[in-house]
This record gives sequence, C-alpha cells and structure tokens, in this order.
Amino acid sequence: MPMSPSVAYSFTRRDMVISLLVIALALIYRLQIIVDRAEGDAIAFDPLPVGADQTYYYNSIADFASGKFPPQKFFFQPGMSYLLIAVSTIMRTTNLGALRVFLAAIASINCGFMIAAARLATGRRSVAIVSGLMLAFYPVSAFFDTDFVITSQATVLITLLLFSVCLLWCFPRNWTGAVLAGLSIGALALMRRELIAVGIILGLWLLWQQRHSRTLLQIGLAALIAVVCVLPVALHNRAGGADYLLTPAGEIEIYRGNNRDAYGDNRNNQASSTTTTDYLHYLVKDIQLEPVRFIELEIHKVGMYLSAREPANNLSYVNSGRDVSPVLQLNPLNFPILIALFLYGLYGLHRARAGAFWLLGLSFLVIMASTLLIWVEARIRTPVIAVLVIGAAFGIVDAATQIRALLTGTTDRRALRPLLMPLLPIAVLLVAGQWAEDYLPNRLIDTSLPDSAQKLDATYDDTLKLLGWQVESAYSPAQVIEPYRPYVITLYWQLEKPTSTDYIFSLAYLIDGHRVMAFDHPIGTVAAPERMTSQWTPGAIYVEHLALAYQQADGPFETTGGLFLSVYPNGRADAPIPAAGLPESPLSILLAQPAIMPVSSHFDRITPQPTSVSFDDQLLLRGWSYPTSAAVNSTVDVTLGWQRTDRPLNDSYSIGVHLYDEAGTFITQDDNPPHAGRLLTWSLPPAYIFEDTKTLTMPAAPGDYHLWVVIYDSLTGQRLPVPNTNDNLYPLGIITVQ
Repeated sequence: MPMSPSVAYSFTRRDMVISLLVIALALIYRLQIIVDRAEGDAIAFDPLPVGADQTYYYNSIADFASGKFPPQKFFFQPGMSYLLIAVSTIMRTTNLGALRVFLAAIASINCGFMIAAARLATGRRSVAIVSGLMLAFYPVSAFFDTDFVITSQATVLITLLLFSVCLLWCFPRNWTGAVLAGLSIGALALMRRELIAVGIILGLWLLWQQRHSRTLLQIGLAALIAVVCVLPVALHNRAGGADYLLTPAGEIEIYRGNNRDAYGDNRNNQASSTTTTDYLHYLVKDIQLEPVRFIELEIHKVGMYLSAREPANNLSYVNSGRDVSPVLQLNPLNFPILIALFLYGLYGLHRARAGAFWLLGLSFLVIMASTLLIWVEARIRTPVIAVLVIGAAFGIVDAATQIRALLTGTTDRRALRPLLMPLLPIAVLLVAGQWAEDYLPNRLIDTSLPDSAQKLDATYDDTLKLLGWQVESAYSPAQVIEPYRPYVITLYWQLEKPTSTDYIFSLAYLIDGHRVMAFDHPIGTVAAPERMTSQWTPGAIYVEHLALAYQQADGPFETTGGLFLSVYPNGRADAPIPAAGLPESPLSILLAQPAIMPVSSHFDRITPQPTSVSFDDQLLLRGWSYPTSAAVNSTVDVTLGWQRTDRPLNDSYSIGVHLYDEAGTFITQDDNPPHAGRLLTWSLPPAYIFEDTKTLTMPAAPGDYHLWVVIYDSLTGQRLPVPNTNDNLYPLGIITVQ
C-alpha cells in the first residue's frame, strides 16, 4: 500500500514572496561576511593561503585556461574545480571577490529549496519558513558559503537531495524528483563522495514508504543519472593510470582519523606518518593493539561532533570568521543549540509525522556516521545542518503552537507533558558528549608489565625508569623492516618521583654508525591525549607505541642495523642521560637488530638446482656458482643461493665455505654471517631468497681441491645438521688449481 502523505501543497504568490525575502536576507548576510573578511581576514581571504585545498581549486581555473586541467588523475575531489571553472567562465572573470559573491548567491538560493523541502517533509508552511531562516543565518555555514571549499556545495546538494526525495514522497507520479535526486547524488560523489550514502538510505526509505514498483524504477533512474555524472571522471582516472575511481583519499583519511595515535581531529600523527599502504589492514592492527582506547576514541569523536567547538583544518571558522566578522560574533546560534532543537523536533515528528521522523533521523545518522568514519572538523560536519534545520524548525513551531494554546486556554497543562519529556534526555546527551570530548580517550596506563615485554629497568636521572619494551610483531617481524611499512615498538615508562622535567626520547635506527631513520619526540605525547612527564603520576606504568618506517625504494637493503633508544631533557639533545642500572650505564640502549629487507627477492647470479639442500630445515641451499679452475695464489668467489624456510629462525648463523686438498687436509676458509657479516640470519623474512658470496685464496700448489659448505651458530659454534653428510659439511665440488 502506498504511504505517501496526503498534503495539499501549492506554491502560492505568498510563498514566493516569503522565499525571495529569505533568499535576499541570506545573501545580504553573506555579503556582509565577505566585506568583514575583506577587511579583517589576512589568513585565508585574499590572497588565498599557499598549499590549501581551496587554493588548488581556484588554481584549476588558470590550469584550465592553459590546457593543464584536468590533471592526469585526480587527487582532490574534482567537483569543486569544475564548478569554479564553470562559474568563472559564466562571469568571465577570475576575480576572487566576484567568485565569492556568486557562490554566496548559490547558497542563498538554496534557502529557497530548503523552504520547499521542509514544506514537503512536514506539511507546514510555518516550519518551512523557519527552516529557511535558520539555514540563512546559521553562522558556520554562512561563513563557508563565502569560501572555495566544498562545504557549502555539499550543503546545497544535501538540501536538493532532500527536496527531490520529498517530492517523490508527496507526488509519486512526478518523475522530476528522480532526475533531481540522480543529479544531486552524482554531484555529491564529485564533491563529497562519502555523502552518497545519504542517497542510498533515502532511496531505501522512499521504497519503504511507497512500496510500489514505480518507486523502484524512479530509484533506478536516479542511480543511472548518478553513474552518468561520475563515469567521465572515473574513466579519466583509469586512463591516467589510477587504481581508484574518483580520489585515493578515502582509506588514508579513515586511518588517519582512527589509528592508535588519533584524537578525532585532522592532526597528523606518528601512526599516519609511518603508515603509507594497506591502511585498513593496519587500522585493524591498531584496534587489536588497543581495543579499549579505540572505543574511547569513537565515543570522544561523538562528543566532538555534538560540541560547540568548530575544529579547523586549513580554514578556521573561528580565526577567519567569527574573530573578524561582527555579524558572526553577534549570532548566538551554534551546533549544540541546533542539535538540541533538532532532537526536540524529532520527538514531535515521531508523534505527528512518522515518515518525516524516519527521513530526518536516518539522514542525520548517516551523515554523522560519514563524519565519524574519518575525523571531526567544522568543514566536514557542517553539511548536516541541511537535515537539522528542518527538525529544529518543527520543534520550535510545535512548542510555540502548544504554548500559545495553553496561554489562550484552548488546552490544559497536561499538554505540556509531551513538550517537557524530551528535555532531560537531550540535556543528558549533550552533557555526556561534553564529558567524552574533554576526558576521553584516557592516557594508556598499565598496572604491571606484560609478560610479553622485554624487562629492562633502566633509570634516567634517578627519576624516569624504562621498565621494558617489545616489538609489536603483528605489524612487522622483530628482525625485519620492510620499506613503506611501520615497524612498531612499545615502551613502558614509570616515574620514580614527581618531576618538573619534560623528558624526550630519541629512537634511531643506525647502520655502521649512520642514522638511517630517527624519531625524536617528548615522552608521553606520541598518542593523544598528550601528557608530558611533568604531568605524570609516580608509580603508574605509561605505555607508548612508537613507529619507524623506511620510506624509500632503494637500500641499504639486506644489512642488519641497530635500533637504539636514548633519553635527554627538553632542549638538551646534546646531553643524553646515562641509563643507570644497565652494564656500563650506556647513553643509548640497543633494543633490536632488524635489517631493512626488500619486499621481494630473487637470484641474480646463480641458477637454482632441481633439489635443495636443507640445513636443519631453516636454510635451504638452492644453488651455487664458482669457477672449476683457478690459478695458484688467486682469489675465487663462491656464490651461494639461499632461501629461508618458514621455520622460526632466531639465531645468528655463520656460513662457511671450506677448501680441502685430495688427502682431506684443511687449506682455507671464509666464514661469517651473510654479506661479509653485514646481514644477520635472524633478519631474514620467511621464504626470503638471497645470495651470499664467499672469497677463498687458492693454494700455491697445483692440484684438485674440494669445496664444502657449513652453517653454524655464531655464538656456540654448533653446526646445523645436513642429511647424509659427514660432520654436517655439504660437498659443492672440485676446483682445479693450475
């Protein structure tokens, strides 16, 4: 059965006049903001800040004129670039002020569409007018309407999508709504692709309301139009060699906003700096590493979302808007007020118009979820007001109607009960959100050292103690650093007594005494919330997850280095503190000895033999190469091709090539770990293939000499067993010395 609302919706001359008046007021408000910013915004108005995304969008106009646009493949959302190119072409100018006025005019006209959408959704003219006025004067959205970021356009497109879906709801036979919905969803994909989830939810909502085959066809038409809008950009990216449809930023942003170091805003952190691939894979690892912190982080982000604060990116509403514009300073409307009014109105809609309740409630939840999926900031959060103002306006009008009825005596005090019931839950929600924003997530603190940690008990300055450490092998094996992948190590700190000193650690990876990678940072500030050592409580065990990443395509590969930790007071990198309690109180502690190993491996100089020779099922001799004859007293290179098995290999082995004469008398040898001792065998990843060359000096006497291979523990000298051999020496062959 169709469930379309029975409303007599007609757009009268009175409605037109009111809508035009609201549009005019909205435009005047935005023009005043533009004037205020022109006089007081030296940060992000004119000229545009270097390196910001709005500068990139604006420069697309010049790139288009010079034939450099579109780029080979898009990194930023392409919709804003195309919009500015179209606007500048229509206006025949690239003047920043003129373009701002044009975009402000589009946003002002959107207030008229908001009036229409609210009228269709609620069936009330008064609610529609209040909705248009709230959109016209909501200060944060009005500010973004005067700039070149996609916030304003996303708000416009959400409004158009609501209008088109409500049009199909109220007038099922009118297919105009399907066309507008498709265009809105397609444009949203080009502007803010995560918001297309709203289109999907609203399509399901409409199907639930109508329950008609015609609705399926209308949804199909909208989907087809959306695909047609997106397809040219997707094909262009594919032709340019991209492995994505629109932009590559999705998984990067999800990881950045939810990783083990994140705080819910757009700040860069150590986890996102050292993770440059497989973002969702490492996000799962981060969640598994600290599941409680992840839950606290998400609750914290909900609190941030409900907050009055407007977290900034490279465009700040506070610095570039409220602080420079008196009309914004005087406007008391903020996000918590709007949320409270929306939730209040949603409660009334549930009783008065259930279809609109689900329309607005689902839209709000989806848009909120799309924001929480990454991080909370003013630019990302603001488009949700296209949904909020309708519910808020209904709440205002409904409350005013009931209060007027009470004052005129047409109803009794019992009618106030439904008006007052939602107030307490709304207040509790906002207070809880404020608490979550201020106090979550908690600092990572343990009551005892985990059994998996390496115990250390190194004391610095008789104050700070490093209790232990461990390499998080879920990210990378302890002995291996893979290019572009994080190598994560956890440190466990404790204060012996209160201190006013803020200590700093230096984590450095050295090869032959040279710093290949390093990370210096105040202790306690890698992950949010930041708590420096001067703020710590003595006795508690503070946990810190650090990461390094080798982000180059070339070496030094297959060389074992050392991961060293040192501690020094703030501002005194030249004065590391000795680690008391350890032998000789070193200035740097060797935590691990990994090697930078390439992702793939292969043989260059040898051809693998049909069968491999197993050394204790840890290393396989796959092949070898050497000259079968040599001159007396000459040097000979013997190249061995090895492969590590999947069996655990935690020791350093020496590989030896021995030379014996015909009588079995030992002549010479070359014994050391691979690559002349530069690569320790415990640094080999499972199944890794490598070559190792040993050099032997031939004897002065001519004759036939036998080559043997042996592997033994570098510390104990114990040889690895080789099947069917004497003394675990494997024979390679004979070299004839002439």
